[in-house]
Amino acid sequence: MDSRGTERDTGQRRADGSLDAILQCVALPVWVVDHAGVVVLVNPAAVAALGYDDPSELRGRHGHDTVHYKRPDGSPFPREECPLLAPIRTGAPVHRDEDWLVRRDGTMFPVSVTATAADLPSGRGVVMTFVDMTAQREAEQGLRERDAILAQVAQPVWVVDHEGRFHYANPAALAALGYDDPADLVGKPGHETVHYKYPDGTPFHEGECAVARARNTGQTHQEREDWLVRKDGSILRIAYSTAPFELPGGLGAVTAFTDIEDELEAQRVARERDVARARAEELRAARRRMIEAADAAREQLTRDLHDGAQQQFVSALLTFQLAERKTGTDPEAAVRLHREAMDQTRAGLAQLRDLAAGIHPGILTDRGLGPAVEALASRLPVPVTVDDGLRRRLPAPVEASLYFFVSEALTNAVKHASARHLRVRIATDGDRLDVAVADDGVGGAAPTARGTGLAGLADRIAALDGELVISSPPGRGTTLHAAIPVDSAAERRSVHLTR
Repeated sequence: MDSRGTERDTGQRRADGSLDAILQCVALPVWVVDHAGVVVLVNPAAVAALGYDDPSELRGRHGHDTVHYKRPDGSPFPREECPLLAPIRTGAPVHRDEDWLVRRDGTMFPVSVTATAADLPSGRGVVMTFVDMTAQREAEQGLRERDAILAQVAQPVWVVDHEGRFHYANPAALAALGYDDPADLVGKPGHETVHYKYPDGTPFHEGECAVARARNTGQTHQEREDWLVRKDGSILRIAYSTAPFELPGGLGAVTAFTDIEDELEAQRVARERDVARARAEELRAARRRMIEAADAAREQLTRDLHDGAQQQFVSALLTFQLAERKTGTDPEAAVRLHREAMDQTRAGLAQLRDLAAGIHPGILTDRGLGPAVEALASRLPVPVTVDDGLRRRLPAPVEASLYFFVSEALTNAVKHASARHLRVRIATDGDRLDVAVADDGVGGAAPTARGTGLAGLADRIAALDGELVISSPPGRGTTLHAAIPVDSAAERRSVHLTR
């Protein structure tokens, strides 16, 4: 061998040594084959991945025939069909995301491999690098199996990745949220897609979201009542549980939720039913008290007629009879008796007018609720301010019920409140009528168990399907606020109750 050949061999050995030293430091499995496909260099990572103990066990052997000689089904794979040797012929790189290699013991493992042409002293060879995909394939298989299981689960379930983006949503979750295809959700930010606003429409920021906090901290979290936003923007009421979930890219979270719309609706219906039952009981009790109060009022009216107007008219009749007998014998006495009888008759009529006014004042029929209340207020011994905001007449039964509500409230205040000033306010608010009677007296008023006083006032308002709110802090006066729906149903009820 001449000196030039010796120098070439020496340079080749130096180059191979330098390259080998570099490959020793590379963590990625790498080997190099020459123009004939024979392994000339292999790093420790590749030796270990292929199940060998020393690079010398691979050097000098044909790469394909050693680690790529059979297909995954066990059938032979000729070197002529190997795409990884193609760069020797074409010079073009080859990359395969899904390929396989054969270990020393004959077992096979999936790889992602890249083959790149390399100019070697002996001609064009190939540098091959690969990544063992076993762990990733197992993880992907596990996820596929979990996805297959979750797809059969009736409860809505989704998975988000470490960035909070949808990684998976089962068919039940898609249907509940109004989506048709997983692609409509996968890859989108979870909070900004299904939890971005409060039920009232105001923005709901991710920093306030318990689901996002649980994912970020890797904690499990549950809520018995929350909400989600469907694709069409409507609100879905839910209960949910979220927990950490390991994904290939990092720690994500799995969330399972339950649609509680039907449950909430059932609870609402149950509450309304209970309220209706309680209200029916209250109305029955109120009607019973009103009947008792009406009976007492009739008894009082009978006594008033008997002791008042009736006595005056009986006395007047007797006086007229006596005057008639005196006409022939004592004309002057007859005239005097006749005048007394007329006075007794006028007194009886006055008492009848007072009783009639207490039963149903004429001004209420002629001019309505506001003027009748003003006339009532003018006769009280305590100053009363009347704020009449009513601009229309109400049905007569409603006006009568409210008039006597105001009358009894003012009478109670005069008798018991030690008030210096009273105020009555009548106003309408849409289809609702508000009537308030307030005083500046001693306060501390409360309904009694019987159908008198404040309890009786509450009964009157309940009979109109209204609500009475009593505010009476000690030392700060009393306010009775009645709210009555002004509709045909309430009017029909008031007609029935006033008959």
